[in-house]
Amino acid sequence: MTRILVTGATGCSGKGVIHYLLSQGFEDVHGLVRQVPSIPYSDVSYIQGDITNKKQMQEILVTNQIDSVWHLAGAVHPHTKKALFHKINVEGTQNVLEASINADVSSFLFTSSIAVYGKIEETPIVEDHPLKPLGNYAKSKVESESIVKQLSSEAGLRGGIIRLSTVLGKEDRHFFPIVSKLIKANIFPIMGNPNHNFSIIHPYDIGRALETIFHANQMKIDSYNAISTDISMKKMILDIEMYMKGKNRFKYYLPYPIVYFFAWLVEMFTHVITPNKDPIFNREYAQLIGKECTMNIDKLKGLGYTPMMNQEKIFQDMIYPDPVPVPITRKNKIAQSR
Repeated sequence: MTRILVTGATGCSGKGVIHYLLSQGFEDVHGLVRQVPSIPYSDVSYIQGDITNKKQMQEILVTNQIDSVWHLAGAVHPHTKKALFHKINVEGTQNVLEASINADVSSFLFTSSIAVYGKIEETPIVEDHPLKPLGNYAKSKVESESIVKQLSSEAGLRGGIIRLSTVLGKEDRHFFPIVSKLIKANIFPIMGNPNHNFSIIHPYDIGRALETIFHANQMKIDSYNAISTDISMKKMILDIEMYMKGKNRFKYYLPYPIVYFFAWLVEMFTHVITPNKDPIFNREYAQLIGKECTMNIDKLKGLGYTPMMNQEKIFQDMIYPDPVPVPITRKNKIAQSR
């Protein structure tokens, strides 16, 4: 029986990944948390720990005889200071990885982000697209990827890295809460070409992508794009409006150059006022939501990955109080029958 440790187990991605693992019949799932959740999953062993404490991490891995680490914990909020991004995302990842190597863990899986690509030169984005990160968060992810690949290669540790598109799910505290409030108040414009597409991913599909790499048992640590589906900005706004208000509102548009220029102004203002923090809206975000920005997942599909969550299921999960069940697919049935 494989013992899996999911770090960041109470975050949007981590909680969804754990839900997915339990649905697939994994019986020995551990979740690393800062505080045990008030409503925990009954089939999960929660462990309180700090990824910036390497000694503690190694003790956790050895004591619980962990076989595979799925590292999702990290700082993501744009107001996080640069030094804290580095401490949590870079040093924290290195700590967990080195602890995994010292504890003879068999595989290490890491979640990165579409943000590592920075200014997009061509879409759909493929994995060998140049990495030109714009903000502190993106830079910390690029550095973390490099550490994971180097140390894993030196230690002969199996695993992989997935680069996530925009994450939308039940526990999202960043994208959807802000967008939904602006839409409800009728002050959220359609940015750029109204029919441009961008990629999104639900936490269940993050779990599915990680499971795909886990079963592939790749010796070389490589990076893979991961998405659930592509949606258009206009359709996203219209669908959220219908779910929330039962009708569509008056729509207005902002050309992409204006959106991009506004993002640049926000960056400049933030760097003057709070130089150690990322702006809450920057050119990276403007590009993600105001311009065609989709990811090619052929590389991950080559390992057997197929997304399970479509736009309708993702929006239902975000808007309604009860979580959407993990969809039953042929792959689910095979896994659960073993």
